[in-house]
Amino acid sequence: MKVLIAIFTVALLLTACNQRELSELSKEVEKLRRQNEMIHRQSEEKNKFVEEYATTLNEVYDNLENIRKREGLISEYSRNIEKGKQSLKDKMNSDISAIDAYIHASKSKLAALQKRFKSVEMDSRAFEKTIEKLTRQLEEKEKFIAELKDQNLALNKKVAIVQKEMAQKDLIIEEQSEQLVTAYYVIGTDEELEQKHIVEEKGGFLGFGKTIVVSSNLENSYFTSTKIDTMARITIDSPTEDIEIVSAHDPESFDLVPVEKDKTLLEIKDPRTFWKMRYLVIVTGG
Repeated sequence: MKVLIAIFTVALLLTACNQRELSELSKEVEKLRRQNEMIHRQSEEKNKFVEEYATTLNEVYDNLENIRKREGLISEYSRNIEKGKQSLKDKMNSDISAIDAYIHASKSKLAALQKRFKSVEMDSRAFEKTIEKLTRQLEEKEKFIAELKDQNLALNKKVAIVQKEMAQKDLIIEEQSEQLVTAYYVIGTDEELEQKHIVEEKGGFLGFGKTIVVSSNLENSYFTSTKIDTMARITIDSPTEDIEIVSAHDPESFDLVPVEKDKTLLEIKDPRTFWKMRYLVIVTGG
């Protein structure tokens, strides 16, 4: 009986020990399982980060390449923009805006990548150095674009001045061209024209032998303007015998042609010769 009790006691002790060992073993297994899951998650996070890293770098490198291309175009535009072409100015402003957008997008991507790098707790100095290097490059581009904006602003002001000067010159040329093809004529009695200081009497004695000549100070407001390349004839409401051309026009360059009893046509045969004198003064007998 005593032997049985002893055996039973030993069995109970062995069972208790096994249960403790099993419990401890179970806890250890659970701990290892959690560690394994954590390692697996970290591994997935790192793999995901590496993919994001590669994608972001490719995008940033593409942006830098686009920036370099547009910098080349801007340099070309700058050499030609002083010619005042609006299309070049628009393209230059568009490229500057595009570079701005590329820089902003790239810096945002790198900042997000830097944040992700810290969150995955990767111990890779190479990754970090690459991010830092690209960030510095973008900061340099940012400074460059700021300087370029200042230069562009100064250039636009210079172009505006040049364009204004060109517009003034064009206006002068236009006015001069207009003057080259513009002539003036007036028709009236000698009394009417004298009152307007268009003609004046010269010479003579006691009212005899006087001549009517064109005044030296003429007012355009009393004259009718015309284009020398389109004016071929002028209608004069007066008989031919009562008409006198007192301005210095070559008699061979025109004809006075009666058309009715009290109407005459001045026909210009040689416009180039006739309009050497730009002011035509016709005196009628009234």
